[in-house]
Amino acid sequence: MRYALIVFILCWSNIATPNNTLVTIGWIETVRILPEGFELKAKIDTGADNSSLGVVDWQSFTRNGQEWIRFEVLNNEGKTQSFERPLDSYALIKRKTLGSLKRPVVKMWLCIGNKKLLVPVNLANRKKFKYQVLIGRSFLKEHFLVDSAQKLTRQAECN
Repeated sequence: MRYALIVFILCWSNIATPNNTLVTIGWIETVRILPEGFELKAKIDTGADNSSLGVVDWQSFTRNGQEWIRFEVLNNEGKTQSFERPLDSYALIKRKTLGSLKRPVVKMWLCIGNKKLLVPVNLANRKKFKYQVLIGRSFLKEHFLVDSAQKLTRQAECN
């Protein structure tokens, strides 16, 4: 019994340390893409594995023998930003009636509040959506809790 109590206290204290504090965010938040500092409104989606970024157009090219992706993003204020990132992989998106779709995946530094994380982001056509960024669980896990009754709770503070 004494051993179980000690294990419980050690586990509980490990969860409650400041380094593991989860930040509560809303279902819509401002995200900053770094190092460019480009900001967009993002929909937080706990049902998505990874994050997705709506791009105007993308092109593949080779730099130093490695495949890279060049793409442009349009934010909610009508501003466009160009990006270049090394290709990380391709995601195969299965669709019920239209067949599969192959999307490039790049790793990007994303910031919400004061949390800056390097995460995989697939590049998609999100023209029909209100929010050009979808934040998935690979960004959220171990860092955030989502309160679906709130939105725009944090300003991006990372540089």
